[in-house]
Formats: sequence, C-alpha cells, structure tokens
Amino acid sequence: MAQCKLILPARSHNRIFADTVVMHVLSMARTVSLTLLLAACAGADRSTASSTENLPEKIISVSETIRVGPAETFDGGGALYDWIGPGDCSQNEGMPPMFELEAGATLHNLWMRNAPDGIHIRGSGVTIDTIVNVDVCEDAISMSKGRSGEIHQNIIIENSMFFDCEDKAIQITRGRDILIRNNEFHSCAKPIRLKEQAYNIEITGNKIAGARTGIKMTGGLASASGNFFSDTAIAFWVEQGARLHAAGTNSFDDVVQIYREDEGSELIFE
Repeated sequence: MAQCKLILPARSHNRIFADTVVMHVLSMARTVSLTLLLAACAGADRSTASSTENLPEKIISVSETIRVGPAETFDGGGALYDWIGPGDCSQNEGMPPMFELEAGATLHNLWMRNAPDGIHIRGSGVTIDTIVNVDVCEDAISMSKGRSGEIHQNIIIENSMFFDCEDKAIQITRGRDILIRNNEFHSCAKPIRLKEQAYNIEITGNKIAGARTGIKMTGGLASASGNFFSDTAIAFWVEQGARLHAAGTNSFDDVVQIYREDEGSELIFE
C-alpha cells in the first residue's frame, strides 16, 4: 500500500491529525483513523499526496460540468480534476458544479480543485466516496429539491476530505435518510449545514478541526455519534425548530462551546 503524507495548505492554522507510522505533519499532531487517510490517497499516481503539495501527477482539466447519469459509476482513478471553466472560487451563488449526480450514481476516488460549486446531487440513491477537495469554493457537496420538487433520499457521503471552506462543505437543504460517515473537515467554517427539510440525517465517525460551527442546523432532524471536534468554536448549533440527538460517543478538544440551542429547537445531548 502506498504511503501518504498529508500537508496543510499554507494559510491553515488548525491542528491536523496524523498516524505517525506512515505520515508526518508540520503542525501539532494527533492520532486519527489511518484507514480514512489512506483511503483518501488511494489510487494516487505517486507515493505521497497532500492537500496542496505532492498532488497526483495525473491532472484532468474540466471546462464544463461532468454529469454522472442514473446508476452510473464515475471512478476518478486517483487523478486531480482541476476546474478551468466559468465561475470562480468565491461565495457567489449560481455558479456551475464540477459534478452533477443523477439517481443511483456513484462518484469516487478522485481529487478536486477550484470547483466553483463542487458536487450537486440530483437524485436518490447516490454515493460519494473517497473524494479529496483541496480548496472548497462555494460548497463542496450540496443537495436541494429535485427538478420536479421531489425530496431525494438514501444518500451516502463517506471517506472523504475537505479543506479550507470559507462557508459550507456539505449542505443539505432537502433530503432524507442520508449518511455522512468517516469524513474529515479541516479549516471549514461550517463543515455540515442542514436546513429545514433535511430529515433522518446520520452524522457519524467524522473529524472536524478548525471550524466556527461543526454541525449547524436550521430545521430538520439529525443524529450525531462518534464524531471528533477540535479547535472549534461551537460543535453543535440547532435553531428554527431543528432536532438533533447527539450521543455521548462524540468527543471534543479545544471546543469553546459544545452546543447552542435556540428557543423552539431541541438538542438531546447524552
């Protein structure tokens, strides 16, 4: 199995987690799941890989949205997909995504850079696995209502890494029965953002470092277990009628406020 070294972007200041058997970091190190970090580097074309240095040698320029059709699988082969099309890496709305995933689509094993609006989920039964987004622009992954107004369901987002989000990494506006599992978020303002029609969202085994708000909910229903928060202002924030069940298996280091619950919302913390 190839070794993988993870290096923070130069402008990041948060702690990064590393397994000392296979990698070293330049900042303060903590132990984390070796399996996830190696999965993020799986298929890369060289023995070391990182968020901004030692990227995969294979770089594919993308000038327009790649659409993955119903029940199709898009295997990126460990390459870096680099956006060169319209839009910019800002917080402007309405910019094109790098990938659009239709019902039953699978996207996995690739790196992304400069994607104006990342990945759009356009159907149910979608899987996103082993993605490294080295510099998140508007959103890394987002899902709202379907073209005919339907609510998508049975979505899996796992084994992926997200770096330097000025705002959100994953945003779910409308959807149900969604699993967000074994991902890492580094220097993301709001790693996971759930809105009013996001139901039965399971958030488990993720690692969040350097966030303003780890999980922010304005409505919806979710559960959180086995997540690790570090160098974060607020771990959980629920408002506007949101309901979150946070299990005791979550853990915290350098977290200013573990939870904030606004009137009319419910956070069960045990």
